[in-house]
Amino acid sequence: PDLHPRTQTHAQYPTSPRNPPTLESDTSLVRRSTTRDTVPHTPRSLLYPTQRFKMPTPSNKGTPDIDIEIDIDMKEEKVDPTVITKKNLHRLTSYQQKVTLAEGDISPLAWSGKLCGGIMADIRRRGPYYKSDWVDAFLPANQGKTLSTTCFIFFACLSAALSFGALFGEFTDQQLGASETILASSVTGIAYSLFGGQPLAIMGATGPELAYTVVFFNMCEQFDVEFLPARVWQGLWCALFTLLIAVFDCCSLMRHVTRFTEEIFSALISLLYIFSAFTSIARMYDVGGHSRATGFLATMLAFSTYSVAMYLRSVKKSTLFTPSIRSLLGDYGVTISILVNCIVCYIFREEVTVPMLEVPLTFRPTWTNPKTGKARDWLIDPMGINKDFPVWAIFASIIPALGLTFLGYMDQNLTTLLVNRKDHKLQKPPAYHLDLLVCGLGVYPICAVLGLPFTHAATVRSMAHVISLTTYDTVELQGGGTTTKVAHVHEQRVTNFVIHVLLALSIVCAPALILIPKSVLLGIFIYMGFTSMVGVQLFDRIFLWSVWRADKYPRYDYVLAVDYWRMHKYTIFQLVCMAVVFAMTQIEALSIAFPFLIGALVPVRMYILPRMFTPEELAILDS
Repeated sequence: PDLHPRTQTHAQYPTSPRNPPTLESDTSLVRRSTTRDTVPHTPRSLLYPTQRFKMPTPSNKGTPDIDIEIDIDMKEEKVDPTVITKKNLHRLTSYQQKVTLAEGDISPLAWSGKLCGGIMADIRRRGPYYKSDWVDAFLPANQGKTLSTTCFIFFACLSAALSFGALFGEFTDQQLGASETILASSVTGIAYSLFGGQPLAIMGATGPELAYTVVFFNMCEQFDVEFLPARVWQGLWCALFTLLIAVFDCCSLMRHVTRFTEEIFSALISLLYIFSAFTSIARMYDVGGHSRATGFLATMLAFSTYSVAMYLRSVKKSTLFTPSIRSLLGDYGVTISILVNCIVCYIFREEVTVPMLEVPLTFRPTWTNPKTGKARDWLIDPMGINKDFPVWAIFASIIPALGLTFLGYMDQNLTTLLVNRKDHKLQKPPAYHLDLLVCGLGVYPICAVLGLPFTHAATVRSMAHVISLTTYDTVELQGGGTTTKVAHVHEQRVTNFVIHVLLALSIVCAPALILIPKSVLLGIFIYMGFTSMVGVQLFDRIFLWSVWRADKYPRYDYVLAVDYWRMHKYTIFQLVCMAVVFAMTQIEALSIAFPFLIGALVPVRMYILPRMFTPEELAILDS
């Protein structure tokens, strides 16, 4: 039979627990085992039911009508998204999560209608793959990717932890700092890598969390309550609310988030990473008594780090050397780039001095208690450190805890949605409810009691992790042009676990880490920002603006099926939305509202875009 392209990899093998059943192209037949036990649960990357129809080619194409096979939301079909049965399995749409499941199971973002129903479904889906999450990393074909990714993302996480740690210390009167940020990232990252539903996501401090912490610190100063004890209660309330969200399947609301919102969120985070790196480089010219020579060398190191890493990344596609050497250089490009530019900095150490990493040399809390003259204890007394904590403040902290809960809900789910999107062709299913359960039990309480910054799934680090573990193929497009598509992602937990273990040991390695220039890691920030743009259709469509002749456009599906001006209109609308959100994040008083602004894009997509574009156009552009 003419199978759907996404099924061809699996259709050639018989049905087994490692190779679940598939749908045929007309989605009318389901090849199933007679015993349900032989097919525990189906990976998310299998078949996505589609609707085939003939769409008239836009008049400016000058070609015959073409058949377009896409995923559309067939709202006229009364499909129950909660329970998967043989009767409705073939009618599930992209709006209902596009995941082929065992009969009687629920889709990852469906509301089960049962207490802990989503969590139990996540465990049933993800459980059969837990052993392979650890074993697959050590397969001969994956060992190189595992080691190179661990080295790359370790430096990315370390630089982010140190950068955010310095900012936390500056805005909280040193009550939070680099030591706390490193410890928070490592402890919560280890917990998440062990029990999380999507181990490709990387936990760490984020910009919205920093902004929210600053607001909360100012509130504590205004009401004359101690900041660290107040954070204990804020964190415990947030943990409770997050558990309730997981228990009552509230992650199901994220099914309304489509590619429209995902692309804007992903593009914003990538651009903010690049923008912050350039801002940090510019400050080296006139801050702290740095000379122009210092700023110039720092700039050269940053751009050299980025350029070398990008060049070595492209070596894989060249004809230089042997295939094994090309693969080695491509996989370890970032690590090689860091080492090369550290050597360059060392060569010029006598003539020019550039700022180095400021890693804590001792493992102790940042804040020194002014009354005792000693560093605070690691365990925070929730009833007060130097004075009694008022009872009214315990319950008043519920209000900021609700905001923190929503911030964590959006940060965590939006990032895991980007990781799980169909473009990555992941073979293992997602577990959104389980992710929040781990956050409620193993992230917020630990950070609250130890006085650490709260962590969430960090978008750019998570996407860099996925991209580093991905093998790509260059595919020729019908009608001309090429594109890069995912061939395989090495899904496992080992890299996430080892990265955060190394992060915990970084203080022990501080004498070596302080020899790394800050600007080298800023180059890595730029590298992560640009590489995370790969595969984002918004940037692909923006690139089309640089192609003056429309007949020279790459033959993407949306280029063939949608009128050019309608396609550009959709892109401009996305850019306007992104510009508005970006502008508001640059206003200090509004930067805390970043996740709320992203959430506001959902009703924009649901109620405004359908008035501007036809359902067929949205089915292609926002599939």
